Amino acid sequence: MSIREIMLIAIGGAVGATARAVLDRSAELIGAPAQFGTLLINTIGSFLAALLVALVIERSMLPEDLRSFAIIGLLGGFTTFSTFAVQLARLSTAGELSGAAIYALGSLFLGVLAALAGLVIGRGL
Repeated sequence: MSIREIMLIAIGGAVGATARAVLDRSAELIGAPAQFGTLLINTIGSFLAALLVALVIERSMLPEDLRSFAIIGLLGGFTTFSTFAVQLARLSTAGELSGAAIYALGSLFLGVLAALAGLVIGRGL
């Protein structure tokens, strides 16, 4: 791995983490539950990851060095499985089992649906 690739990953991670914080904070400001921001972030991230896989890896439509920047850095910093896991655990331990189930299944369903949409769009461009 080159210094250039490491720097691209670091820059992408900083941009992705910042975008995640802004989107999450925006969800809080409109009064949405904490899980909504994470669900939205991970759904968008699933779509973008699949879109980039189709464009960068499968179709080679973007320069090779964008792969590390966008997929590892940007989307790695943007999406957040650990936050999803903690929020799910907190809902479960608070006795909100139906809310936890809806959140878990909704996250899985929307994430996969978004990834499928990203692949279809990316392959169709």
